[in-house]
Parts: sequence; structure tokens; C-alpha cells
Amino acid sequence: MPSISLDEIIPPQPSTQRNFTTHLSYDSTTNAIAYPCGKSAFIRCLDSEVKDTPAVIQFTGHGSSVVTTVKFSPIKGSQYLCSGDESGKVIVWGWSFDKESKSVEVNIKSEFQVLAGPISDISWDFEGRRLCVVGEGRDNFGVFISWDSGNSLGEISGHSQRVNACHLKQSRPMRSMTVGDDGSVVFYQGPPFKFTASDRVHHKQGSFIRDVEFSPGSGEFVVTVGSDRNISCFDGKTGEFMKYIKDDQEPILGGIFALSWLDSQKFATVGADAAIRVWDMATSKCVQKWTLDKEQLGNQQVGVVATGDGKIISLSLDGTLNFYELGNNEILKTICGHNKGITALTVNPLISGSYDGKIVKWSNPVSASSMHQDHSNLIVSLDNNKPQEYSSISWDDTLKVNGVSKHKFESQPKIASVNDDGFTAVITNDDDLLILESFTGEVINSIRLKSPGSAVSLSQNYVAVGLEEANIVQVFKLSDLDVNFELNTPLRAKPSYISISPSEKYIAAGDVMGKILLYDLQSRDVKTSRWAFHTSKINAISWKPVDKDTNKDESEEDLVATGSLDTNIFIYSVKRPMKIIKTLNAHKDGVNNLLWETPDTLVSAGADACIKRWRVDLE
Repeated sequence: MPSISLDEIIPPQPSTQRNFTTHLSYDSTTNAIAYPCGKSAFIRCLDSEVKDTPAVIQFTGHGSSVVTTVKFSPIKGSQYLCSGDESGKVIVWGWSFDKESKSVEVNIKSEFQVLAGPISDISWDFEGRRLCVVGEGRDNFGVFISWDSGNSLGEISGHSQRVNACHLKQSRPMRSMTVGDDGSVVFYQGPPFKFTASDRVHHKQGSFIRDVEFSPGSGEFVVTVGSDRNISCFDGKTGEFMKYIKDDQEPILGGIFALSWLDSQKFATVGADAAIRVWDMATSKCVQKWTLDKEQLGNQQVGVVATGDGKIISLSLDGTLNFYELGNNEILKTICGHNKGITALTVNPLISGSYDGKIVKWSNPVSASSMHQDHSNLIVSLDNNKPQEYSSISWDDTLKVNGVSKHKFESQPKIASVNDDGFTAVITNDDDLLILESFTGEVINSIRLKSPGSAVSLSQNYVAVGLEEANIVQVFKLSDLDVNFELNTPLRAKPSYISISPSEKYIAAGDVMGKILLYDLQSRDVKTSRWAFHTSKINAISWKPVDKDTNKDESEEDLVATGSLDTNIFIYSVKRPMKIIKTLNAHKDGVNNLLWETPDTLVSAGADACIKRWRVDLE
């Protein structure tokens, strides 16, 4: 049976937000971290040698809500996690991995609506039975619940504003602490957990307290950090203030976002001054420090987690994960990538662009990459036809080559298409159709369209434009845009994507309703109207390259891969229009880009900021 199977996922980076903490979670059994990105929760294995763990797991059970935090259960080998979202729902879920088929099964164990607003943090107790969930709500700011039944195990009180973080002591006697925007630190004893004490003195008035964590093991200490740059230490059993952690030789130059304990005596903090510091409880001294360029806003450190073996993972505001080791002054490695929806993609080599203007060049292995903030707005198109160079067009009205501006558009470029000869066709908001040389920015030709264009495709000799008012496809001669004609049958809805076949025999045109018409370019008539299995806007159409080693002629040009807002990928056949190969739910919130990398491999990118490689088996 012909099939499409997932071969590899390049996951996105954790979601970040300026002036807010992103809570990371680490599991030592699988050597993996968990974090939110968009409407998904991700598990990312950090060690390719772990055989019983998939490299990436994506959980999409939160539906249309943005995921805000993800936490592993502390029970070794349990493979349970809890995630919370902006609607106030928490879901406990687990996963299993079939080593033979390399398939992952994700199961929801329980879900509860606990708050009327966004959840900011979750903490498991050391038995893996109880949860503390905090955030923002109309009537309360958090709950203590049993993970399986949702029964109340106490109440969060003592706060008047959003609660930013919580932590349950990982030993008996059970204790908990919460911190929030109101500058208060609240201590609880339980279970059932009850308000015991509140402290509003040891963080400056008006400051936001952003993180809290008990020391591992006996939980002798509990430390809080906030925007006032204070590091306050409390007794883990009584909640009484003990001391400030402060080193006069190491001034902190920005608010602190997060902390994580390395062992029972040392913990790491990160903050807005782009520094990662390790502190010693006994001496209150900073024993190690790593600093990134603090002049770069994206280097602010908004999250941190220690792995328990002297290693530290910090999260930059631009989504980069930074790896450090105690005793080593150099950074071990970085992992960078997208954490916003991907809007442009090329293959061979693989380059991607997202709606925040970020461009990532992926190398082999794909976990290694270089990231460039070339633009300030959505990436419309990419051209990688020249070795060591890439051309990019963005909604910031520029065409750039390797980040260097080559052309400034008079009107915002709306959509674009590139061909294999180094040319780009662009339609602007002023309804101009421009033909540019991709790597010089020189305008070769231009024409004013008779009505707004909503789709464009560029081949070696033709430019096809979908006109949104009449739903027709107009074809221009590339060498002379004044020579043009219209295809005989209009689409049933506004054109959303057009693709001319490599042989220039066919044009496939998709609309916003999910229907695709295949035109014969020579007769200008519809060859088939049966490609109608998508249920929403067509975002990508890609023709399968003919395998040159099989000595097939151009008449064998047959298979077309399509991606849609409906999240699905289909492969249609020119010869057998009703036969399809499909994979459903390929990308959360829709497939944005889809290209054939080889005759048996597809690469897709989506609104979930993921890049996925698919194996196509036609036998």
C-alpha cells in the first residue's frame, strides 16, 4: 500500500515572552526537556543514544489554546507529564514508544478546568500524586489537586494578583510555596495544603517575584527570585526568612527570571542581564558565571533548568537553548531554531523563515543550525539557488541576500515565487507584478495587474497569477509580461496557491475552500477537477521530481503533493485523479509549506513552527 510516514521532526524552540519566565522541565531517565511552543507541548530528547525514547514528541491535546507550561512527573520512568494552557485547563498525559515501528502513542490520562485564566506554572509532589497549579483567574489564582481525580487538596490564598510560580517540596513533611506579581511569597503546609505564612518584606515593594524552588533532597531551603534582583532564602520547613544570597563582588545588573538547583547546596539563576550564575548556599557567593552579549535583547535569559549532573540548560529570549557545565567556562553547545510559525521553506539545502523575520539554515545533522534575524517581519519567500547564499523577501519591504539589503519595495510584497534560474516573481499590495533577479535585487520586468493577485507561480518561461476578484488564473510570458492569456475555467473560490509543473505542461491551482483544479497549459482547459479532498485553504502544491535514474520521460510527471490549512497532506495523481495518498494532522493549525526533497521524501513546515520530513512509499 502506498503511504506517507513520518521520518523525522525538527522541533521548534520553547515559546518566550518578554518580561515573563518560561519554565523548563528536565527528565533524567530519558535525558529530555519539556517545554511549550504555541498550541503544542514538546518533549525533546537531548541524547540520540537513548534507544527507548523518540527524539521528539509533540502533544496537541490542548486544542485551540496556547500551551503555557509543561512539567515531567518526578517518578522515574513514569512517562507522565502535566501541561497547562492559557484557558486555565491542565492535562495529564503519558506516552509510549514502539521501538520496531518507531511510532509514538500519546494518551490523555486526565484533564481539568482549574482556572479562569492562563496557567503560569505547575508543580508535582515527590510521590507523583498531587499537583499545585497557579496562574491568573477571576476568583482564584491557583489550586492544589489530585492528578487523577481532580479532587481539591487545599487552596491557594494570600495573593491579590497573578501567581507566577509554585513549587512543592520534594520530601516529607510536605510544604509548598507560591510567588506572584503582588510581591508576596506565600508558604503552605499540608496536605491538605493550608495558608501558613506570607512574606511581603524581603522583595522590594512593587517588584514581580518570578520563580521559586525548594532545594532537592530534604528541602532544607527554598529560594525566590524576582525583578528587584533580590535572591531571598527561606527555611524549607517553616517558611521563615533566613538570608539574602548576595555577593558584593558580583552585582546583578537586571531582573532575575528563573532559578534551578544543581544539588542541595548550589543553584543557578538567569536574568535580563544575559548572565547565568551559580550560587553557593553556604557562602552566599557566586561560584561561576557565564555571560552573553547583553546588548542583544534576544540574549536575555528567561528560563533555566539543571540536569543534576553539573550541567545547566538556559533559555534565551530569542528561543535559543544554551548548554553549560559546572567547572567549564566555555559554553558546551547551543540549539537554535524557530518558535513562531514557519512561512517560507527551501530544500537542498534546507532553509526556513518564520513570521517573526527569523531565518534558519539547517545543516546535517539537522540539530546543528545557524540562525539569522535578517528581517523584522514575516518572510515571504526564500531562494537558495546559489551556493553559500540565500535570498529572502519579507513584509518589511526588503529583498536581502545573506542579510544584506539589495532591494527596497515601494509597496509591501504580498506573495512571491522563485524558479530554479535565480528569478523571483513578486506581487505587491499595489497589485504590481515584479520579476526580480533574486541575488542582485534588480527588477527585470514589471506590470500592473488588472485586479488583486492572491497566488503566483514562476517557472522557466511562465508566470501564473491567481486573480482574487474573478477567481481566474492569468498566465504571462516571462520574457514579455505583455504577452498573456487566461485559463478557460475559473476556480470556485479565491485562488490561494498555484504551481506550474516542471515540464510546464500543467498548472495546479488551489483555492481557499480546499479544491484544486489541474489545467492543461497547452489547451488551457481543466484536465481534472477531482482533487477536492482538502477541506480548507490550500497553502502548498509541489510536483514530484522525476527520478532521472529511471529514464522516465516528461510524460511520467504525475504526482503532486499538497498541504492545507486543514492540517493534512495529500498526494494526488495526474493519471488516476481519484487515487490519493494521505497523512492527516501533519501540522497543528495547518501546513504552510511542502516540498519534495527527493523523489521519495517530502519536507513540510507549519504554523506549529515544526519542520517534518516524510518518507513516501509508492509501492
